[in-house]
Amino acid sequence: MSNRVLDISNLHKAYGDHQVLNGVSLELDKGDVISIIGSSGSGKTTLLRCVNLLEDFHDGAIKIDGKEIGYVDVKGKRTKVSNKQVTKDRGLTGMVFQSFNLFPHLSAAENITLALRKVQKKSQTEAAEIAQHWLERVGLPDRGKSFPGQLSGGQQQRVAIARAIAMNPKLMLFDEVTSALDPELINEVLDVIKSLAVEGMTMLIVTHEMRFAYEVSKKVIFMNDGVIAEQGTPDAIFKNASSERLNAFLKNTKF
Repeated sequence: MSNRVLDISNLHKAYGDHQVLNGVSLELDKGDVISIIGSSGSGKTTLLRCVNLLEDFHDGAIKIDGKEIGYVDVKGKRTKVSNKQVTKDRGLTGMVFQSFNLFPHLSAAENITLALRKVQKKSQTEAAEIAQHWLERVGLPDRGKSFPGQLSGGQQQRVAIARAIAMNPKLMLFDEVTSALDPELINEVLDVIKSLAVEGMTMLIVTHEMRFAYEVSKKVIFMNDGVIAEQGTPDAIFKNASSERLNAFLKNTKF
C-alpha cells in the first residue's frame, strides 16, 4: 500500500494574465513535513489554497491519498466536481491560516466542536471529548470556555490548529501561521507544530521562520516566480544553496 499522501503534478494557476503557479509538482508521503519558503508573491500561499480547493487551478492535477480532487475527466474534458464533492474533498485536508478565523461568538471548545457535529455528525458528547483532547494537546486544557477575545493571539492560533486537526485530516496545511503574532507569542505556536511533526503528522508548511523550517522539515522547497526553483534537505537549502536567487533570499539567515 502506498504511503503517498499528496501528489501535485504540473499545477498551473493564473489571475488574468498573471501566472501565479507555472507547472508546480511535488510529492508528500505519510509522516513527511515539507516547508515552503520564498519571497512574497512567489506562489506559496496560492499553492496551499489550491490543495485546499479554496482556489481553482487551471491545469495539472492534485491527488490526496491517491484520489484526484477538485476535477474529474468527463469524456476527455476536465470538469470541476460539484460543490458537495468539493466540500468532501476539502475534508481530506486541514488548513490553518495567517488570521485565526475563529468565530468570536463561540467559545474555544465550541469553535472546535462545530464542524465535528455539523460535518462529521458526531454527538455533542463525542465532539466535546475530541475538543478537550486537542485543547490539552495544544497546551490549553483549561481554556475551552474562553471566547477568542479572551485569548492571546498565540492561544487563538493554537485553538485554530486544534480545530483543524480535530477533523482528522490526511494532511495539514499551515500558511504563515505566525505572521500575525507578536514576536513573544511565535514560539508557543511553532512548538505545537514541532511536536505534531514528532508524532508523525503529515504537513505542508508555508513559513518565513527559517530556523523553524530548518529544524522541522524533511525537505524544504524554495519557490520563486511561481515555480519550485530549488528543493532539498534543510542542510542543502540553508547551508549549501546553489542558486544566486536562493542565496540572495537567505542572505540575512544565519545558522
